[in-house]
Amino acid sequence: MTARLISFRSRERRLTIEDASSAAQRALATPIQKRAVQSRELRLDDPELLLCLCEALRSQFQSSPSTVRDEAEFFYGHLRSKPHVGLYDEREFFLGEFALLAGTACRMLFRRDEAARWFERAEARFVLTANSATNIARLAYQRLALRVEERSLEEILELAPIWHEAFLRLELSEDALKCRFLEAAALREVNRTSEAIAVLVDVAQRAEALGKVRLQAQAIGNLAQDHRVLGNLKEALSQAKMALPLLQQLNDRVSLAKLRWCVGDICREQGNTGEAIDAYRAALRESEEIGIRGDVAAIHLVLADVLLDAGFDRQAEWEIRAALPIIEEEKMVPEGYAALALLQESLRRRKIDRQALRNLHGYFEDEKS
Repeated sequence: MTARLISFRSRERRLTIEDASSAAQRALATPIQKRAVQSRELRLDDPELLLCLCEALRSQFQSSPSTVRDEAEFFYGHLRSKPHVGLYDEREFFLGEFALLAGTACRMLFRRDEAARWFERAEARFVLTANSATNIARLAYQRLALRVEERSLEEILELAPIWHEAFLRLELSEDALKCRFLEAAALREVNRTSEAIAVLVDVAQRAEALGKVRLQAQAIGNLAQDHRVLGNLKEALSQAKMALPLLQQLNDRVSLAKLRWCVGDICREQGNTGEAIDAYRAALRESEEIGIRGDVAAIHLVLADVLLDAGFDRQAEWEIRAALPIIEEEKMVPEGYAALALLQESLRRRKIDRQALRNLHGYFEDEKS
């Protein structure tokens, strides 16, 4: 029976690339709750359509990671219920790909445990595919990025160069450069910021040579942050101004939010409190719109600190009260529980504990990398 099914499916007409692209857009435009009953009409089992869906979702990471997570979860669940999709290992590949997309989006949304589970699902599927080395390598990068957010810095400094070399041998130049981003982030966190800058300059130059504008813009944005850390505020602002139009052109809203956060830090350190508040509020709006709740909570706390400096105690209290429910709901920064408890108690006493506030938002600093 299985052999006859496969033989029959091999004779089915697959969508052309042009038709698949249009069909993918039609599928994404159909509300998730209506797709299951329209599965046959939408051709959701067609491998060419699934390939276009993966490409479309991948392009949305920097603009709407929450959308990617929801869509990838739907298609993963849909394929799990379909034992026969495509030929040979195509079903396993797409299951792995949608799991990887969901996990990557969850990582970007500060949902670390959920991301780790999706990565396990992706690996269980990818090992069954013919091109498993490349797929497992792409998965390894995402796990490595998760290590940065968990602050396993020595592990990153050891493994990022190894994976950089592996990606080069697999002729995955973009992924190789992304490993260097992780290395730079870890170097900054262990107070080797000058080395991090050297890595990012190399990344920006190589990305430009390869025509990878997004990576080039992200490298320049990270250079702004690193120069700020070293106190090179003029250079930091110059780098930020270079990165801003590139990121706007690319609609890279994730990087834009982090860059505006960085600009807020630069302005604050320059003593331009009003401009700092404006930049933080712009970063906050961007982060709220794309659903990065970890950054939303962190920026609320930073804003509160600046507002206290400016004498706006009541507004600062509002910012803190906006941040705390997010931190509790998402179970963020468990290592900062003591600071969280102190800050909550100080709110009850209507006298904000500045040290607790700064300790708590300090746990989010690595999220700007």
